[in-house]
Amino acid sequence: MVRLVLVLLVVCGVVVGCGSAEPEGPFPKRPAEIDVANVDPCVAMTPELRQRFGVEGDEPSVVALADGPSRVCGWGNNDSVDNYSVQTIQTPATKVATARGATVTVIDGYGAVRMVESEDTAPLCTLYLDAADNASVRVQIQDFGYDELTRGSSDDVCRRAEMLAQSYLKAARSR
Repeated sequence: MVRLVLVLLVVCGVVVGCGSAEPEGPFPKRPAEIDVANVDPCVAMTPELRQRFGVEGDEPSVVALADGPSRVCGWGNNDSVDNYSVQTIQTPATKVATARGATVTVIDGYGAVRMVESEDTAPLCTLYLDAADNASVRVQIQDFGYDELTRGSSDDVCRRAEMLAQSYLKAARSR
């Protein structure tokens, strides 16, 4: 009987992964945890992205959220009426993964939640990056445009949000 129990435990551990250290939830295992409290969100906007998005200068701020202070860095393009922001949040991305309209995706190995709003009237794409067990990074881009002819599509806005998220992740991992 003892041998049978031992065999079952080995089979369970090897074949189906019982007790394995795989992450629970909708995201893959993170390549590395990011200490969002010590990575300035302004590092996301590289000189190349500044030129591509037509933005200048950083607009850093700290806002109070229910779960603690949050650092934000924003940028705007007055010619195309686009807004960009990267924000650290002391709430895990898993909290928004089941929200209405949320889509789980992966960006550079990190789990992310993608949400799109106002698709027809000023596309807003928000990405919540699974940066740490108890923290996430929110990347938002909204394209107001002057009218429907000058506004980008929600797919275009989300492509830009992914580029900004990738830039943040690259900078955060190098620190």
